[in-house]
Amino acid sequence: MPMMDSLGCNFCNHIFVIEKEPNSMRQVMRMADTISTLRWVWNGKCWENANEAQLLTSRWLAIAGILLVLVPTLITSLAANLFPTEPDLPLSWFPKFWAITTFFGHLFVVLSIAQDYIQFPFPVYWRRIKTIFKMALPF
Repeated sequence: MPMMDSLGCNFCNHIFVIEKEPNSMRQVMRMADTISTLRWVWNGKCWENANEAQLLTSRWLAIAGILLVLVPTLITSLAANLFPTEPDLPLSWFPKFWAITTFFGHLFVVLSIAQDYIQFPFPVYWRRIKTIFKMALPF
């Protein structure tokens, strides 16, 4: 990236910015093209993780995501088991189907939010896996 104070990664296609902290001489590299504040600090030999606050936040977000998947599923499963339908009715399968659909629907929502938050580069990894297999196969 000429004429800019930023770096581009060929693997993950993210843009990084290197800055100096105002009150110290430490260099901080942060990911510029994401909502989350991913940062690393140069210690003289390698880059160290500087995301302590984000680790605490991500733990609470993980717990909230798990609860978002499990609590509605538990409620629909309990409702289906506490108030069972008669087995000879045409839609007797629907409460169990609704509980399973609730689980997978909420799981999809949580995973899509997590993928946007983390910005995990699935297409990049898929390209890399394909090139590895192409190199490994002789034909």
